[in-house]
Amino acid sequence: MIKLMTLIKSPASATADTVRDFWQRDFFPAFHAIPTVNAHLVKAVHHHALPLEIRHEDGIQNARWAGVGTYYFDSRVAAEKVLADSQYQQLLGSNPQVISDTLNLLVDEVWIHNRDKSHLPIKAFAFFKRLPHLSRLEALQYYQDVHAPYGDSEAINRGRTVRYIQNHVLLDYHHPDPQLDFDGGPEIWFKSMDIALDLFGDQKAMETLAEDEARFVIRGDLIHFLTDEVVIFDSADD
Repeated sequence: MIKLMTLIKSPASATADTVRDFWQRDFFPAFHAIPTVNAHLVKAVHHHALPLEIRHEDGIQNARWAGVGTYYFDSRVAAEKVLADSQYQQLLGSNPQVISDTLNLLVDEVWIHNRDKSHLPIKAFAFFKRLPHLSRLEALQYYQDVHAPYGDSEAINRGRTVRYIQNHVLLDYHHPDPQLDFDGGPEIWFKSMDIALDLFGDQKAMETLAEDEARFVIRGDLIHFLTDEVVIFDSADD
């Protein structure tokens, strides 16, 4: 199984409700009607960015990204076929008044921990680009083997994150625009908004985290936002 992550950006004139409604009621049915999607989509989850700034004092912004869709396909072949499909490309640009830009990433989903299997209401996403002297492989190896346990340490986390995935962009998958050629990022669940804000408002913990990020990440290019989580489609329910 492979995971397609589609970040969506909205213009300032589009309200969050307008984006949510269009994405679920218009965009997704048209997406699912594409033959390859219909035949190979396993699960679809929409995440809507919440109107809260986190880590903005570090110069990290959400850049008006309105959310991220995670679409699980039964094979990379199917996901690549969707990305190349003219119907999909037309759909991405079908309503620029609501979805003004998109960014597609094909990723491996790497589980770091899952301490609570219940429904968790709040998630944090981030997307990073590696430092120029590192290969994607080197950056992702550091991210998984060094940064993950570092971020989960008592000095930073103190048990505040209960479920954690790393999304590793495939080594041979590159966006044609270098400004959008991200390498990976975390997907982290929280039990409550208060816990999430407690973590990101912990200045000492964030400074400690930033010190390690600077060893492999271009920190000025980080994207970071909080979201909800809405399952749109699950083939297991059919």
